[in-house]
Amino acid sequence: MQIYEAISFQEIVGVGGSTYPWRVLVVDENNHIRPFLVKIFTKRQLLQQHAIAKELFGNVLAREFELNVPEAGLVNFSEPFVEYQLRQAEKDILSQRDNGLKFGCEWVNGMQIVDTNNLKSHLKDYDLATIFAFDNFVLNLDRGGYRNKPNLLVNDEHFLLIDHEQLFYFSDDVNASDNPVIADFKNNIWNYQAERHLFYPLLKSLSSRAKKDIFGTFWYYLKNLDANILDETAFFLSQHQISIGNFDLIKEYIYEIKSKPDKFCDLLIQKIA
Repeated sequence: MQIYEAISFQEIVGVGGSTYPWRVLVVDENNHIRPFLVKIFTKRQLLQQHAIAKELFGNVLAREFELNVPEAGLVNFSEPFVEYQLRQAEKDILSQRDNGLKFGCEWVNGMQIVDTNNLKSHLKDYDLATIFAFDNFVLNLDRGGYRNKPNLLVNDEHFLLIDHEQLFYFSDDVNASDNPVIADFKNNIWNYQAERHLFYPLLKSLSSRAKKDIFGTFWYYLKNLDANILDETAFFLSQHQISIGNFDLIKEYIYEIKSKPDKFCDLLIQKIA
């Protein structure tokens, strides 16, 4: 996990969004200059929703399922950057946001938000199934969902998953000792609102024969997932005073789901039956 230094402000992307993402140039540990998209979270989003941790947890986990995500890390806005690179309008926004390290991910030129009416021209059925299963696994409420945001970038050859700040909602309460999601799972109940997921209608429309093995790729990666995969990221964030939420519940949850891949995938098949 890297910390990148912001060196040049480029623009605010999508003014009015809840996180006011900014496109900036950063320099990495090899002194390479790269364009990054940086989210400007509030203190509340960091302390109550643990947004930076969730973004990075989602990024790390997606890679374990060989799902494409942009390179991500933390971005530092130094005093000289704020003073000499930002206009007063950006300084005013920043004054109302958390003043610590920011979440950032690489800006990939040529990518655009997917046309939700043309999903199958960009993704195969197994891509749809693996992303759908992954979002169920991390309990992502934001690919489709109530805000109807695809959070999927595409070009003619590739796709990128973005925006993972709404994962593992059960981890928001740092004082909780029990996880209702695990309790339901043990009772063969899966309460994720799959019907609101971007890919649900396409998976629902598949034949019964196609659905039978549609989550095979996801099953393989889940079975072989290292249950401690997030430990290093959590330690890194804690060292930099960034809230990681109820991490014990997250670890317990990952261990429980990955230990029963057949059961989890059977519940997903029931969702799209």
